[in-house]
Formats: sequence, structure tokens, C-alpha cells
Amino acid sequence: MSDGNATAQQPHRDGGDANIDEKYLVRNPRHIRQLLQSLIDQRSLINAHPGGGDRTFPTAVLELDPDEDFLLLDGSPLQAINQSAEQASHVLCFAQLERVLVRFRLERLQRVVAGNRTSFRAAFPEEFCHLQRRELYRLETPIADSPSCVLPARDGGEAVELRVVDISGGGLALLLPEGQTLLSLQQRYAGCQLKLPEGPALPVTLIVCNMREQLMANGVHMQRIGLRFDALPRGGDAAIQRYIFRIDRQRNARKNGES
Repeated sequence: MSDGNATAQQPHRDGGDANIDEKYLVRNPRHIRQLLQSLIDQRSLINAHPGGGDRTFPTAVLELDPDEDFLLLDGSPLQAINQSAEQASHVLCFAQLERVLVRFRLERLQRVVAGNRTSFRAAFPEEFCHLQRRELYRLETPIADSPSCVLPARDGGEAVELRVVDISGGGLALLLPEGQTLLSLQQRYAGCQLKLPEGPALPVTLIVCNMREQLMANGVHMQRIGLRFDALPRGGDAAIQRYIFRIDRQRNARKNGES
């Protein structure tokens, strides 16, 4: 594969709108072509996940078909990875353009072999999520398919597991009963665990950024606690983005009447 610039960590910002993703979702074919060309021009490294799973391989967009909406994606030197990419129904791709997070999905890669080099031909993605600089999409999590966060035991007590009500690559939010003193503003909490619905628990360190009262639909007052990630394990951001991507697609499918 051609040498590419390593993906840099995007600055995080706590807060945002639950519908912010639609604002940054690109569906115009001409704009998608421009963004893909930028990936080539900036030699951007792409982290590709066959089938949206945990296994990943580094790749890059090599070229765009000048007449049709097809691209050529670099393959891996490992044939086992190429085989998994070719057999997968889709590949989820995560990259950055000038420190701006982008993500897109490629359907049914077709292997292309030229000499000793393997690449993949794929149709342009139907949509391209292109987030604004210094902003991260916050997903309001579905009750039936939400992550949870385990807070470590304090003062001889037991660890507490709470549902995550929204999440982004920069942090998450929890709900606590009003008057609960389990968390304090601006405090740092090491030894926490983020449990996503798929994959192993992620060890995380959290800092409490804001606390506000929230009136629930049943009339109960709760505390909404906004926390940012102070430390994520390697691959943690990608795991969070895969979860967000999956929930987004399920919601969009339901809106469009798809199964």
C-alpha cells in the first residue's frame, strides 16, 4: 500500500444535538466524488472493517473511475484479510480529512489483481458522513440496544452499572436520580468500563463536564451527567463509531420502510 498520513486524533467537544448527523450527511454524488478525491489527494489512511466487525486493515482510495461512480481501494498484503473483505457484505471505512472525521460504507467489494498487487473495486458509497471540525456526532441511544457504563466501587461499596443515554467519540451521558452524589463536577474517574452491545468492554477514564436536571416523561426529575473521555484504549474510538454507524443505519432503514 502507498504510504499514507496516520490518522490523527480529532479534538473532542462535549455537547451537541441528537439530530446533528443529518446535518453532516452527504448524499450528493458530485460532493461524494469530491470527498473521495480529497482522500486520495491527502493520502489519507482509512481503517476498513469487513462486515463492520472488530477486525480491521489499513487501506486507501487509489483512484476514481473518471466516467462511472466506482473507486479502487487498496488491498492488504495478507490474503486472509483480502478474502474476508471480498466475502463480506460490506466494509465500514473510517478516515480523517484535515483532522475532520469521515465515515462511509462500501458494498460488495470486487477483487482486482494486477501482477502481485491486490485491490478492490467498489461502487461509491450512497452517503458519506463528514463531520465539522472540532465536532462529534452525539447519538441518543435506543433503550433496547444501548451501551452501559460501569463506575468503579467507592468507599468499600459496589461497582455501579448505568445505561448510557447518549454517546460520541468524545464522551457520553448518564442519568442519575436527583440528589445522587455518585459523581462530582470536574472530577476524573479512572477504572471505568464502557460496555457496547457488541465486542468486549472498553476500559475508559472519564471526566465529569456538566450536570443538569432533566424532567423525564413520567414526571421524575433526574440528573443528566455529561462526561468526556480522558483516555480510550486503542481501537476504542473505532468501536464507538461502528456502534453509532449501525444504529444510524437501522434508524434510517426504519424511516425508509426497509426491513
